[in-house]
Order: sequence, then C-alpha cells, then structure tokens
Amino acid sequence: MKFVEALDSAIGFFSPHHELKRHFAREQLTRSRNAQYAAAKTTRLTGAWSPINSNVNAIIGASSSTVRARVRQLVRDFPYFARAINILTDYVVGPGIMFQSRVQDEEGRHNKRLIQQIEDAFNFWADEADVARKLHFYEMMRLAKRQDVESGEFLLVKTTPRRASYIPFALQIYEADWLTALGDQPANPVNKIEQGIEYDMRTGEVIAYHLTAPDFFYLTDLKNWGQTKRIPAELVIHNFETLRPGQLRGISPCTPAVLVANDLNSYMDAEIDAAKMAAKYLAFIKTPDPYSRQMATVETDSATNKKVEEMENAILEYLRPGEDVQLASNPRPGGNFPPFVKLLLCMVSVTTGVPYELLSGDYTDMNFSTSKTVRKDFSQQLRPITIRHIRHFAYPIFRAFMEAAVLSGKLDLPGFFSNPYPYLRCDWQPPGMESIDALRDTKSDIEEINRGLRSPQEIVKSRGRDLEEVYKEIAAAKEIAEELGLKFEDIKTSTALANNPAAVTGGKKDEKRDFGLPRVIHTGKR
Repeated sequence: MKFVEALDSAIGFFSPHHELKRHFAREQLTRSRNAQYAAAKTTRLTGAWSPINSNVNAIIGASSSTVRARVRQLVRDFPYFARAINILTDYVVGPGIMFQSRVQDEEGRHNKRLIQQIEDAFNFWADEADVARKLHFYEMMRLAKRQDVESGEFLLVKTTPRRASYIPFALQIYEADWLTALGDQPANPVNKIEQGIEYDMRTGEVIAYHLTAPDFFYLTDLKNWGQTKRIPAELVIHNFETLRPGQLRGISPCTPAVLVANDLNSYMDAEIDAAKMAAKYLAFIKTPDPYSRQMATVETDSATNKKVEEMENAILEYLRPGEDVQLASNPRPGGNFPPFVKLLLCMVSVTTGVPYELLSGDYTDMNFSTSKTVRKDFSQQLRPITIRHIRHFAYPIFRAFMEAAVLSGKLDLPGFFSNPYPYLRCDWQPPGMESIDALRDTKSDIEEINRGLRSPQEIVKSRGRDLEEVYKEIAAAKEIAEELGLKFEDIKTSTALANNPAAVTGGKKDEKRDFGLPRVIHTGKR
C-alpha cells in the first residue's frame, strides 16, 4: 500500500489531475468489493455464523433419519406436537377426501348412469384397497397424510392382492425409512441412486425406488437379510413438499420447531418437578438447640412410634421455649411461566401452521373478529396442502384403479385407453369448516348468490358437502314429512329480525316466531 501511495505522489508531482483520478478509481473499486447484502456481512455481531450452503439432497440425507426419530418421539411424548399432527390430519383429510365422479355425456351434462357405475365400483374397491386388508382407502389417505407431516413424505406401492378380490389392484403403504441406497447398483451409467431413489442424472426423472424388504420376510430366510428390492417408479406413489429444485426426498414441516418443542417439553417437566418438590415441604421447625438435646423429647405417634410431622385440622400446639414454626411457601410456577410457555407455543404454531388457539386449546382471548381471522388464515394455509394431497395421492390412485377396473371387465368404458380423460373427470371433496355464526354467514351467502358473485356449489363445498347430496336429502326429508302428514312452509321475516332476533323479541325467546326458518306444519293426514 505504501508503494502505491508513493507512486501516486510521484505521478501527482508531474500531473495532479491523474493522481486524483487514481485515488477516485481505487476508492470506487474498494466500495464495489465490499458491496453486499447486510445479511451476508460478517461482523462482530454475527460472530462465526457461516452456515454450509450444500446441496438440498445432501442436507436432507444427513439429517432426515435423526429428524424423523425426534419428531416421532415428540409426537409420542409431547402433547402439543401430537395435537399439531392430529389437527393437520383432521383438517386436510378428516374422515376422507371424498371421491365424486363427474363424467359427462355428449351434451356436456353429467352422465348419471356412468357416474353411478364408477362410484359404486370405487366404493366397493375402497374396502379392499389395503393389500393387508386392514385399512379402508380413506384410512390409508389419513395415514399417508400423517406420514407426510411426521416424516415429510409418504410412500405407497401399487400391487396385486394375493387372494381373490373385486378388482385385482391394491396398495401397500411403506414408511420412508425403508428407502435405502445400500447394496444396489443403478440400471445404467447415466442413472444414480441417492437415498433409495434411482434417477436419471441428465433430467432428474425418477426411474425406480430401492426398498429394504419388511422384517417379517426374513424370519424364515435369514440368508437374504438386508437385501433390497428395486421397484419401477410407475408402481410407486411417493410425494413430499418440494422446497428446492432437484429435491428427491422430503423433510418434516415440523423440523424448525423440533428444538423449541424439546426445550419447552424439558422446561415444563422441570417446572412441574420443582413445584411438586416445593409442595412436599409444609413447614420448618426453627430451634436454638444446637446439640439436638430436644430430639429425645419430640412427640411421637403411639401407633407407629414415629415423629409427628403432619398437621391436622383445628390443632393448638404449645411449642417448647425457643422453637418457632415457619410455614413453607410454594411460589412455583412463577408468574412468568404462563406467558413464556405461550411464547414458545406461538413459535411451534408458526412453524407447524396450526393456529395457536387450536394448538393450545386456549380460547380465552378470542372474540368473534379474531375467530373469523384465525379461521380465514388457517383455511388459506390448508388450501395448497389439501390440493397437493389430492394431486399426488388421490388422483394417481384413482387413475390406476380405473385402469384395473377396465382391464378386469368391472367397468365397460369404450375408448378408455385411447382417451381416458373424459372418464377420469372427478371431484375430491375435502372436509369443510362449519360457520361460527350461521345467521350472519347465511345472510352474506344469500346476498352473494343473488348478486351472482358466488355459486351454491362453492358455499356448500366450503362446508365439506356436495350440493347434489344436500338437495337429495332435502327432497327425501320433504317426502318423509308428506308421508307422515307434515309439510314444509317457508316463512318470510323482516331484515331487523334476521339481523338481530334477540333485539326484536326483547331478548326473550318467542315461541310464536321461527326466525325465518322453514317450519313443519301438521296437515292432519297420515
């Protein structure tokens, strides 16, 4: 640097203008070299923070086994983690994302005959979907979602049942732990096996999956223990949330909350243990007797010959000279315990995507407005998660079912294999959420329908129902009512009554009013 400064001075002796230009250029060069995002700078505050920016598959491969084990342990032992997994499974799948065929005829209307045939065949097969004959199809759907949340991925293999069944097609669900890269070689030099997945290095296309056979296969054949089985990719349904391009395996969405949840679990255990120990000490006897001469005169129980160490009700006790009784105080847990636990639970809530109120079961600070906000935010988060489960679990299985049903002759669908898509039209109805204020929401729904902003189908779907089924139930109810001598009558009501029934009736229940709901009137017929 001194040499550069000396050179500049020498040049400046003959040409001061050139010396200034050299100083300016050097300053600009220094600034450009130091220009970077603040998040990338290394300062005394960042310390030695220099994370490894490795390939996503390398990171997942090195971490997934440990992460899976820790998440599973927290689900077993930590109530809030178990609650988060259950909520995500219940709200995404519920009792099942229900299948509905939507085949159309040449005029674009629903082909009710074919729809009924396809739905009947699918519902019959759903009872036999599990090759082990233990789970219903919708139970397998729930289990796959649970695996997706716990392990970050789910894995099913399409297979043929060993015993006679309605349609020769079944599913076998595996845990992601069974994928392995040990002991097998890729089918050709351009393929690579990583974490049990064989893929084409040129395109990233998955070619096959390598699994270790279940343990019960080895009980009678120990010499084959540890062998792997190569399954072509077209027979495997494997999915996870893709976070980076080229990703081959999944990681649990609960991963960022694992350390926080473990610390919270340990903290709560320690606080509970401390409170239990503190509660064991009721009182302390203070005495000036340094040599314990009074120990020999301590009162004892005649039955057990032990010192009297418990207090009974309404006792007046005369102490010896110099003795004093000090009752023990139990300040555990402290006043900071509840807000600190709430803070950590909020961190778990943010990571898992489950609202704090649902995760903790604490609704004390909620009102109608916050309830609506939480519900809307949670619904928005669930939408892409539900769609992914339909796309990568439900629809591939349905297509494989249709192929097996046509090949086995259970369904007669002309031209299916030349153009299957008209026959594959379907809807999958996820569970909905009931309104928290049916009166207000119903008024809003009716207004949007009347103004052409929403359809009845959309509103009914948001509640987890199918409009056609709802109308069928209403028609059946009217038919039953007529058979019993009853009939439905629509009652009109005023806007004020619809907005606030309690205000119109003076806050009292009016037996003569039905608040605009359909009522049933006895006609005298039987």
